[in-house]
Amino acid sequence: MITQEYRTNRSQFPQAELADYRGQWVAFSADGCRVVGRGHTVGELEEELAKAGEDAQRVVFEWVAGPEDDSLAPGGDLV
Repeated sequence: MITQEYRTNRSQFPQAELADYRGQWVAFSADGCRVVGRGHTVGELEEELAKAGEDAQRVVFEWVAGPEDDSLAPGGDLV
């Protein structure tokens, strides 16, 4: 569930920090303050979360557009 706390914190997440994740799926913490995992596919991201002991049901998945993506949106798609 995406809460108001998540929306507020995610909107304040520095775009410069997302540059490291371009063209990848990331998982944000439930409060939207930090990236807890990443992967080139959702499957890779889920595997990374499992290895780190993170519950995939308690994070928010988001696609971070890469330079080759035809997108003007600053964020990505939420899953």
